[in-house]
Amino acid sequence: MQVKVYVPRIIEVPSEYLPALAKRAADSLGDRASEVSATRGHLVRQAVQDGLLREFDELIGEDGTVDMVCDPGMEIPLELENKTLSLTELLETLQYKRGWGEVKAADAA
Repeated sequence: MQVKVYVPRIIEVPSEYLPALAKRAADSLGDRASEVSATRGHLVRQAVQDGLLREFDELIGEDGTVDMVCDPGMEIPLELENKTLSLTELLETLQYKRGWGEVKAADAA
């Protein structure tokens, strides 16, 4: 019998890498990036694919996907000021280091 086991580990992804990771994760989803809620998993899986977390290389499948879950009980969407962010919104916030209110104000203009 084969059973896949996920063992909790704490990892560190430097903050300065987050905008680039969010950009590549959003690019990989294409048009769906504005609809998909951003999660820690998107950023961590992208970090694994980019080679930033070499200790997880064995989790990269032949098709390039990363078999990893980053939050217990499924992945919890990231929030800013009590608003769930899409990958596109997360990318905008990280790139420009703006608050959520500033992002929404810019979108409305």
